[in-house]
Amino acid sequence: MLAANASVLFTAIAKRNPLAELERTSHFSSMNDFGMIVGQQLAAARRERGWTQARLAQIVGVARESIYRIERGRMPSGATAARLCDALGLDKAELSLDWHETDATLLYPSTTFLRDRRKARELSLWEVARAAGVSASTMSRFERGHGGSRMLVRRTLAGQPTELVNQGFAEILGFHSNHELTTFWQRGYL
Repeated sequence: MLAANASVLFTAIAKRNPLAELERTSHFSSMNDFGMIVGQQLAAARRERGWTQARLAQIVGVARESIYRIERGRMPSGATAARLCDALGLDKAELSLDWHETDATLLYPSTTFLRDRRKARELSLWEVARAAGVSASTMSRFERGHGGSRMLVRRTLAGQPTELVNQGFAEILGFHSNHELTTFWQRGYL
């Protein structure tokens, strides 16, 4: 699948960058290699507009450090990818950023329910993290389905998450108990 998507990417990029055809023959050893190519293309589009990383970050609504990381190979989330493409005037499909692997909604729907609830209540990531007693980065990783602190999630011995255990997290999202929070996390409704 990686090779097929990479081929589509390089075909699209070749229209803008003739050297991309030369790179097409290289084989990716990991998703990081692919992320590097995407990052380079986003950086090139940003530079074409004469924007700094800070300016693009401001337009997209992320930290400058996020732009730095994305340009160096970290794949953006689906929402960030869409905002980057909109800001830079790129077609999302042109950069193959419509991959399911970049979209937390498809991979981790339960955490997406909580992120959407947070946004509907107009709460920042930092506000929710503070109420839960964890860092904003920990909360961000949890919302993207990339792990969860013991402060947030109880797990089985095999490491599978079973329930959410943070009362502050439950309260700030408007739930009366951890049980309600866990039910919503698992089903998307109470």
